[in-house]
Amino acid sequence: MKIRLLLVCFLVGFIALPQSHAQMWFLGQKGKKNYQGAPFIPHSSLAFGAGSAHYIGDLVPIGGLMSVGAQATRWNVGFQYTRHLSKNFSGKINLSYIRIAGDDNYFSSTGAFEGNYTRNLSFRNDIKELSLTGIYEIGGNADNILKRNAVSPYVFLGLAGFLHAPEARESAVLDAAGTLVQRGYVSLKDRNTEGADYSAINMSIPFGFGFRYKIGKMVDIGFDFGYRVSLTDFLDDASDNRISTPGGVDPFTDRSTEPFAANTLETRIVFSSTAPKFSTGPDQYFTTQIHLIYHLKNKIDCPPTP
Repeated sequence: MKIRLLLVCFLVGFIALPQSHAQMWFLGQKGKKNYQGAPFIPHSSLAFGAGSAHYIGDLVPIGGLMSVGAQATRWNVGFQYTRHLSKNFSGKINLSYIRIAGDDNYFSSTGAFEGNYTRNLSFRNDIKELSLTGIYEIGGNADNILKRNAVSPYVFLGLAGFLHAPEARESAVLDAAGTLVQRGYVSLKDRNTEGADYSAINMSIPFGFGFRYKIGKMVDIGFDFGYRVSLTDFLDDASDNRISTPGGVDPFTDRSTEPFAANTLETRIVFSSTAPKFSTGPDQYFTTQIHLIYHLKNKIDCPPTP
């Protein structure tokens, strides 16, 4: 009886085998094209990162970046949500807090940037930025999160909106004991130093590149470089409209006669002549960031149990 049952099973399987192969051939062929595998299933990831922030503008022109860039370097932190939409494209929402700064006093009193030193302006600006960027995954996204590439390089381009409020320290003073005292920050926008009522809300165009490195089942460590071209020339509260008369409308307009640097407290060479104008067009800033990334598992819909 057992032998007959085995023979029947064998015959049924043998008859079904060609039909099964025919079905697989049909599924794997369309116009004689090879079967490409399972369709891509979108998934998401969350990340938190921190790194450096750098400013390029009227107080740190691109030509002087190599000489004073390190002194003007500040920091940034950010939170990211990324949706991996297809094999090669992802979208990212990024919320960042970025501090940028610049100081004419970082330059030498002689040389190519003597005019900056003469002017003696300084600022810092805390930028609260929300950006939406499109990402091109150079190596491609894996349809299975667990089988993602060990290294995943990418490039990105997007649009960002931000809040900003440039401020600067008040002039350093000597107290009654003759000690030089560093004073606090004041809002430059509120003082209307340029006679221009610029908005605290503005936009920038972010672009850059980065990569992710797989360190665990669902965890990556990443690095990216992001450059922003802002649509304002007032991140540093300095532009072509700056009134350059010494001791002009506002003491923060021209600080060439101050004997001490407000930030570094260094004794300066005092100039009595009119400080020159310098403008580089729309201000720019860029960040480097190292972030920890966690990939979220897709929800698996299972059939109900009987």
